Amino acid sequence: MLFKLLLLKVLYFVVQVQSLLKLDLGGNWTVFDTSSGLKVLGEVPGSMYTALLKQGVIQDPLWRDNDVALAWLGLANWTYSRTFTVSNDVATSNRKLLVSEGLDTIATVFVNNKLVGQSDNMFVKSVFDLTNVLQSGDNSITIQFSSAVREAGYRANHSSYVIPPECPPAVQNGQCHVNQVRKEQCSFSWDWGPSFPTQGVWKPIYIIAYIQVSMLDATAVVNKVNSQWQVVGEVLLGVAPGPEVQGHLTAAIPGLNLTYSQDVVMSSTNSTLRFTIDVPETKQVSLWWPNGYGDQVLYDVDVVLTTALDKSQKSLRVGFRTVELVQDPVSSNLQDGLTFYFRINDIPVFLKGSNWIPADSFQERVTEPRLEYLLQSAASVHINAMRVWGGGVYESDEFYQLCDLLGIMIWQDFMFSVALYPTYQSFLNSVATEVRQQVRRLKSHPSVIVWAGNNENEKGLRQNWFNTEKNFTLYYNDYIDLYVKTIKPFVNEEDPSREYLTSSPSNGKESVQEGYVALDPDSERYGDIHFYDYILDQWMWQGFRVPRMASEYGIQAWCNNETLAKVLLPSDFVLDSDMVKHRQHHAMGNEEMGAEIGAHLKLPTSLDEQKKMSDFIYLSQINQAMSIRTQTEHYRRHQSQLLSDGRGLTMGALYWQLNDIWQAPTWASIGYDGSWKMLHYFAKSFFAKHLISPYYLDDDTLDVYIVIDELPVQDARDPLSGALYFKPIMDQKDFSGINVPVQESNRIIQNALRMTTGNLKIDLYQYTSFQSLHSWSVNYNLKTTAESVFTKKVSDIISESGCPAKQKCILTLTATDTSGVQKSSSWFALTYPKDSVLPPANVKISTVVKLGNNTFEIEVTSDVIALYVWISSDVLGLFSDNGFPMFTSTVKVMFKSVDDVSLPQLMSRLRVRSITDVKNSDSFVVG
Repeated sequence: MLFKLLLLKVLYFVVQVQSLLKLDLGGNWTVFDTSSGLKVLGEVPGSMYTALLKQGVIQDPLWRDNDVALAWLGLANWTYSRTFTVSNDVATSNRKLLVSEGLDTIATVFVNNKLVGQSDNMFVKSVFDLTNVLQSGDNSITIQFSSAVREAGYRANHSSYVIPPECPPAVQNGQCHVNQVRKEQCSFSWDWGPSFPTQGVWKPIYIIAYIQVSMLDATAVVNKVNSQWQVVGEVLLGVAPGPEVQGHLTAAIPGLNLTYSQDVVMSSTNSTLRFTIDVPETKQVSLWWPNGYGDQVLYDVDVVLTTALDKSQKSLRVGFRTVELVQDPVSSNLQDGLTFYFRINDIPVFLKGSNWIPADSFQERVTEPRLEYLLQSAASVHINAMRVWGGGVYESDEFYQLCDLLGIMIWQDFMFSVALYPTYQSFLNSVATEVRQQVRRLKSHPSVIVWAGNNENEKGLRQNWFNTEKNFTLYYNDYIDLYVKTIKPFVNEEDPSREYLTSSPSNGKESVQEGYVALDPDSERYGDIHFYDYILDQWMWQGFRVPRMASEYGIQAWCNNETLAKVLLPSDFVLDSDMVKHRQHHAMGNEEMGAEIGAHLKLPTSLDEQKKMSDFIYLSQINQAMSIRTQTEHYRRHQSQLLSDGRGLTMGALYWQLNDIWQAPTWASIGYDGSWKMLHYFAKSFFAKHLISPYYLDDDTLDVYIVIDELPVQDARDPLSGALYFKPIMDQKDFSGINVPVQESNRIIQNALRMTTGNLKIDLYQYTSFQSLHSWSVNYNLKTTAESVFTKKVSDIISESGCPAKQKCILTLTATDTSGVQKSSSWFALTYPKDSVLPPANVKISTVVKLGNNTFEIEVTSDVIALYVWISSDVLGLFSDNGFPMFTSTVKVMFKSVDDVSLPQLMSRLRVRSITDVKNSDSFVVG
């Protein structure tokens, strides 16, 4: 997989070669605060925080409580300036443009001391005309930034009415009125992140020059009309003032030996050219599939525009795939609601994944290798979909290119989150430009499957989160003006190939029918839901909802000890220390974690405060991993089941959240430093293509499901009830209704036959022995993609096996195919760990062997069955498994370090523990 990714990257990141003149203005700039006179060198792209950090003026902003100590930086006004040299060829060109792909946020731009333009939207590419400004030789550029914090406050104070929420909760140590400015919303703080209201040139900035015409941008979208593929493209032009220009446009797909060629006439009033490449049905097109369903085949589209004096070109990569969001009645009873699932290449796909937040408070630190590491970490645990959350940023081109390569489908929010927003005309005009630019930039990517107007604003408005009930009509009208009258038309115009949802969560089509703000926008019978309940026992399924799709759900845990140690003093490493409390941005979060842990695990009581803290972190990760495992498997079990009350047919589970923005307790499965928390290792199992899902159907009944997701299925209806369910493709007759190329059919059918039949073996162990007490075996033949294959009273399991008590026993479950090859495995404790009789496990690392290329084999031993065995190290790397139970005396785990490390170095920095290494009791108080 890694070799494939590296090979594809070589092909993919050759993005653009143009003969037009281009002068890159990145590199060193002078950055200074006009009020204090503080002046340093800073890099562009960048922000004042990283400029000051690099020059040693400030400490690491993430160290201890520096987010508060450095708050003054966001209140100052910072200026960026530099000189640059312009060649005579550039200076004498007919048209010269300054292009800044991102100014953060309130900016005024001067070139050679002349005002050339302004920007107040972080998400907008600004283009300023320098035709009569540049001169041959030395030139200067100055960008004056104003504090976004102060500007947000000014706008709020001058608004004719309050636009809530005004400030974040005090526990976040954040800034107010972020909804007043078009800036990364979480840069003013969030419940999982700090407040760092950046200023600076955060994306590339450059000058382009041409004589007549330049191709400023190009797009290509794959459509399918009936059975014929089309590539529909647009070319955005820059045309110098003057008469019409004759030119020629070509667009070629070398991989299919297809070319569009057309003479064109261009003028300053005709700034867009369009082309369509029809793919004959005789051409065998290889499809782009989501991760786990097939290959991610991509094709180059080379666009070239030539005139007598200019030539410019751009290379895009597209994938041939269809996407449809299906919202049809689930049964003949209309009260049962509508489906909500995605068909990719005419095949229903269960979205398995997570939510993505900004990977850093300082975007200049989000490098391509860092993105590749995080996204590869997602794909490697079977994630096929991620939601780019609406409180961050529209991610970089490299992000979406990597998602194309890895088969990670993207649910793309627009950047509005948990707030109401202004609707005065200049604000709406800025949003319109933002939406048009971002959709145009991203629509060529096959990974993008849906647009959503905002995060939780429909739900927040209807459920009165913002105390707007008395003025509901006022804020409802604002909501419609922004998401329906402004954003929706531009999305539909720019990209009719994908669905636009006004919000997440929403009821989809039903929200539209109810005027875009449904009475219950979190319904289980329509659309998607966000689910959080910190009082609920999240190791039991009964409290969970049964929605069409769960696009957010989660529970907190602390990051790894080694991650946290990088930003705290040893004396801070105490549960009730000021710094530990400071890192918790969710009100009562540590207390909630203590209660959640105490419901399932015995809490730590070590007299050594640092060990107590370390134990608490470990237990919080067990609780998080088990909670998300339980809820995710609950959703997966319901994908083919329609309950009598209309709930069910759940076709997506995106847990909150994948990544971290700092070192703290959050909902993430991957820490800020890239280390995996226990949850991410668990995801490898609960997102596996072949899942064994055991659970308590009631207090004394074990039920076991087999669930298959990475398997093409077709939608079918029960002949008696008319209810929809999802059925595996089993033979050529069933496959005939699925519209994919012939060469795909054998792979799909063989996959189905191999995965839907097999044998389930269940073994019961007593914790004190590695010898199974008893086994049960059952053959299964699935008719749908999720079915119960084994049900038995736990009291019968105990009596048949000879287990002395369920508190002393645990189950393992293994599925094999008809030839005896193992498909998957799982385990199930008959009681919570705190109620179980667990013998002390002597878990040790016995040997470590270096296999080469930073790859090591670690052998772990135990004298009894051990639960949640956790190997840790401050050497960054990935284990083949972690947080696992040991049912044998010896387990071998592979470790791949990110950086070079010797065998002695690694051995001295490895630790291992299991649940019985925690000194605990039944009662505990946090804080």
